[in-house]
Amino acid sequence: MWSGRDRLRVPFATDVLPPATPVPADDPAGAVRRALAAPPGTERLSSLARGAARVAIAVPDGSRKAPTPDVLPPVLAELEAGGVSPASTTVVVGCGMHRDPSRDEIVGLVGGAAGRVETIAAQGRVTPQADLGTTATGCPVRIARRVAEADLVVAVGVVEPHLYAGYSGGVKAVAIGCAGEETIVWTHSPAFIARPGVELLRLAGNPFQACLREIARRTSLRFAVNVVLDQDGGLVEVAAGGPAAVQERLVKHNAETWLRRTDRTYDLVVAGVPAPKDASLYQATRAATYLGLADRPAVRDGGLIVVCAGLAEGAGDGPAEEHFADLLREHGPGDLLRRGLDTPLGPGGQRAWVVARVLSRFRLGMVGGRPPAGLGIEHFEDLEEAFRAAAPRDGRDPEVLAVADAMTTVVRGYE
Repeated sequence: MWSGRDRLRVPFATDVLPPATPVPADDPAGAVRRALAAPPGTERLSSLARGAARVAIAVPDGSRKAPTPDVLPPVLAELEAGGVSPASTTVVVGCGMHRDPSRDEIVGLVGGAAGRVETIAAQGRVTPQADLGTTATGCPVRIARRVAEADLVVAVGVVEPHLYAGYSGGVKAVAIGCAGEETIVWTHSPAFIARPGVELLRLAGNPFQACLREIARRTSLRFAVNVVLDQDGGLVEVAAGGPAAVQERLVKHNAETWLRRTDRTYDLVVAGVPAPKDASLYQATRAATYLGLADRPAVRDGGLIVVCAGLAEGAGDGPAEEHFADLLREHGPGDLLRRGLDTPLGPGGQRAWVVARVLSRFRLGMVGGRPPAGLGIEHFEDLEEAFRAAAPRDGRDPEVLAVADAMTTVVRGYE
């Protein structure tokens, strides 16, 4: 089982769902160069860059693994081939409503590119925003000014399962990563994410994904480099070209890799969370929501989901993470579910709301780090204690499923 960068042994009989083990590329930067040289269905980035006076490259923040240092040098070379100098290019670390990273953290995220081009962070609460109007569904579009005013925007992203967007990647690095607080709060409001079609592993007919793409169309986002990673963060596949096209291509190639099916339910499901998602409760609870909010959950009603995560940052350091914990502390699951549909819950409210959905049906616990008190989330010293806590009332041993990497292994019951 993953718990950050460590592995936990499950000391009792269990069914196990290991993560997929694709073979990573021997030369990640070379794989990126080859993808950039032949983008399907669109011009090369060097052609798109001709005449652009200002270029912004949106990249992920530290809340997810991303091979950004391998991706940026070939992208910068393409831009220079199109006549865009490093002085005209800005790398923007999209933080959304996560905390504003330090200068050293930004440099660590982008690697050697930090010495060649300007690198900044876009944080939804503190970064100057541009007002780009309102979407057809009523979402206010506020995007970091440096991105909104660029003549060409390039997105770097990781494609993996996502609870609302279906899959991450595509336009998300710009539409959420570089968005202002108004945009993020609106798109993540419980009333919106509760709409039919907003679900894990779904792109087509997903209102959340459609809204992100409409937001992105208000900007000059024309090109994306998206990757699929293995469980250790190694680059497995890369695609470059139009943001929606590369996302859909990687989903088509990898969707079955992420999905597992089971024909039974369990008393206890143990969910491993690899780094960096294990650092905060805000991120680590994704594993519980992927399991508990599936169409046919693998855990029985009233059963126990145990997430393995170190929680070095507690609930999390950013404004969204802090508000998430406050909401869970101040409201019971039923009250929070009702409030979310009637009233905006603010930054991080969507994660509190989906965790409340899990808590309304299942028990939720942590092994590793201790969750903040008063959130309705149990803490177990080890997996043996969790095993004993999950024992059914009839005295039998609990039936257990272990999901080694519950962030990229989506478990569903058979239809």
